[in-house]
Amino acid sequence: MIQAKRRAGGTLSDLAYEQIKEALCDGSIAPGDILSESQLAEHLGMSRTPVREALRALASEDWLEIRNGIGAYVKPLSAKDMEDLYEVRCLLEVQAVKTAVYHITGEEIDSLEGRFQKILDECKAGNSPEPRVFSALDWELHELIVERCQNNYIKSIMRNNNSNMRRYQFLSMEALHDIRESARQHLDILALLRRRDPAALAEALGNHLSWAAGILRRS
Repeated sequence: MIQAKRRAGGTLSDLAYEQIKEALCDGSIAPGDILSESQLAEHLGMSRTPVREALRALASEDWLEIRNGIGAYVKPLSAKDMEDLYEVRCLLEVQAVKTAVYHITGEEIDSLEGRFQKILDECKAGNSPEPRVFSALDWELHELIVERCQNNYIKSIMRNNNSNMRRYQFLSMEALHDIRESARQHLDILALLRRRDPAALAEALGNHLSWAAGILRRS
């Protein structure tokens, strides 16, 4: 369930909107769930009015369906939407990395590499890393690639679809039974980033995204 977070600025309805949407993106709230205004208000530590406004805003964005007398129904994700979104993501991200490769620092590569290696080592030791932790790290790398590319139209398109991409990306982590292989692929991508090899990097990234899409398709 949602973990309440207080921060300065913004209205209570804005705060409720952001935290409910974050929970939708990271899988804390799942497709098919029914959301209760009163329960959400209690978790968030606020009255029902800002929660109701937040739910209406999310319904207007097609995340939810308000069902009178029942609550807010979280709309399931269609296979067609997933296919379409991954197709766009693959095309744009592969293009983005061709320029991002020269604008990601060695220090950033070191940090990401160390954390992916730690997860890979845990897998090799027979441990099971938390999917949400791995999903957040995975997203951090892919988001960095987009933000460091030199094409502002790619950035704009990806930002506009950021929430749904995160949602699908988390679902692929939930369906993934081989975090070890995914960690290994990310380490390969980081090694190519370090070598500043755009052609090999674009190919490896495209293969990785196709692999991730395949996992969702089979789940």
